[in-house]
Amino acid sequence: MGDMAAAMLSHQSTTGFYKAPVCKGLIGGMLLPFTAIHIPMIAHLRNYLACEIPQILFSSQIWRILFNRLTFVHSKDIICSVLVIYYFRIFERRMGSKKFASHLIGTCTISTALEILVMMLLSQFNIDYHNGGFLPPGMYGFIFPFYVYYFLDIPQVTVTHFLGIPVTGKTITYLLGLQIGSTTAATAISALCGILAGMIYRRNIFKVQKWLMVPNIVAKFCDKAFGWLLYSKEPKQLQVGATLELQRQEQAEMWEQQYFYNRAQDFRQARGQGYSERLVDENQDEGLLGSFFRQRRRRGNENGSEPSDEFIQILVDMGFERDRAIDALRISSNDLETATSILLRQ
Repeated sequence: MGDMAAAMLSHQSTTGFYKAPVCKGLIGGMLLPFTAIHIPMIAHLRNYLACEIPQILFSSQIWRILFNRLTFVHSKDIICSVLVIYYFRIFERRMGSKKFASHLIGTCTISTALEILVMMLLSQFNIDYHNGGFLPPGMYGFIFPFYVYYFLDIPQVTVTHFLGIPVTGKTITYLLGLQIGSTTAATAISALCGILAGMIYRRNIFKVQKWLMVPNIVAKFCDKAFGWLLYSKEPKQLQVGATLELQRQEQAEMWEQQYFYNRAQDFRQARGQGYSERLVDENQDEGLLGSFFRQRRRRGNENGSEPSDEFIQILVDMGFERDRAIDALRISSNDLETATSILLRQ
């Protein structure tokens, strides 16, 4: 189980917060108030997270809605949220920090408005899932809208099977979201409103992307004021296989990969589709995968299937080097899922 979790996390944990300052600031901004409300001397600050609807809408305390969205109150929600935001930093690299921040503000605004509407609608039928009208505190409007993008834009690659159920590199992210949104009926409503807000923003209904865009002057000010604090250096490429144990593990994984590729080629031969491609070079001077990659690259070039810029950018956003991403797409005849699988196994 530990190896399976490591495999699912490895492709998302190699580049840190490089080119993702907003995600870094989001996590810091969530952890600071969470820590504060659990310190006995200032635990009374927890009261500022309380947001009772509809009373605050008709008073001078609308600011409580903002404070209510700052952080969670339970440790398990904080831990899961930090991991999810760390996974979703891929979208900041793809969109750019300004557009990503605009998405956060826009979807959180829409999600909060939907939550209030649902709460008031339920109250008309005397249904109380919110303990008398209190919004559940937490970043539901920031996190769950990105699950729409995560589902539609990130390729799904099967890592293993558990009890006959395919487990992919995205499974753990979905499980974390389920954990965050399943605390109570109120949090489930918040999560669903967040997902709906993500759909609205993605489809740009009522041109919400235009109206909820962060102004350039605000973006420049934040960059000057906080850029130095949220800056992350470009990660260095780490060398693997430094110990004998790691080398043995890599060799075992490579032989396992050879077995699966051979099985796939046997299946193709049985159906008359293509020919067998050897995975292990006879003299092994170029490595176990050398001849296989060389032959697949030759086939891709002969077929004229050049990697698309869109697929290259998706793989780069996932943290892979551009040259390796191009090679993988050429090997896989520009198939994104196969290229992702090859990069994960390298």
